[in-house]
Amino acid sequence: MIKATILLALVAIIGCAAAQTTTTQSPASDPCVETATADGFLPHPTECTKYFSCYGGKGYEQTCPDQKYFDPINLLCDIPENVDCVVNNCPPNEIVYLPVNGSCTDFIRCIGGVAYESSCQPGLFFDPALQECNLESEVDCVVNPCTQPPPDPPILEIYPNPGNCKEYILCLNGEGIVRQCAPGLFFDEQATSCVAGFEGDGCTVK
Repeated sequence: MIKATILLALVAIIGCAAAQTTTTQSPASDPCVETATADGFLPHPTECTKYFSCYGGKGYEQTCPDQKYFDPINLLCDIPENVDCVVNNCPPNEIVYLPVNGSCTDFIRCIGGVAYESSCQPGLFFDPALQECNLESEVDCVVNPCTQPPPDPPILEIYPNPGNCKEYILCLNGEGIVRQCAPGLFFDEQATSCVAGFEGDGCTVK
């Protein structure tokens, strides 16, 4: 009788242990563990309709209802038209940082094939060469200042390049084109043209 009781107790203990291992993910594939997110929500690396719920430092995969997309900004499920779902271009089994097209301050952190959106602090641009945020003056990135949406009929706009006073930006139909002044000339914002011997405040030449 005693042996039978001990055997039943061992079976119960093993059964409980097996049940616990099916409720959590392996830390090697858990984005909550990889990003040290104790509590909160993280986007799924490859599925727009899925996300991870972090609780106690562990991640649990969830699915939005009605084919909705997970919004990583507002942390809720919304219709696809309202969500900018990030496509995962991260290489597997590597830690790299990738730039975001159309942005000088945003970048993607790739950790083990999982993509996470990040942004540099004010006054800094993402430097793809250094794989980190750097001073704006040290990064070759131009923010598009063109008016959106484009006016009708089209209007030509001219802006200085904040990072280089020997360059300027032509805007036509909302598209920006970087142009360089001739050698020895600098772009004068007041004259909206390249002039000789002009150096404005904070003018830098790369």
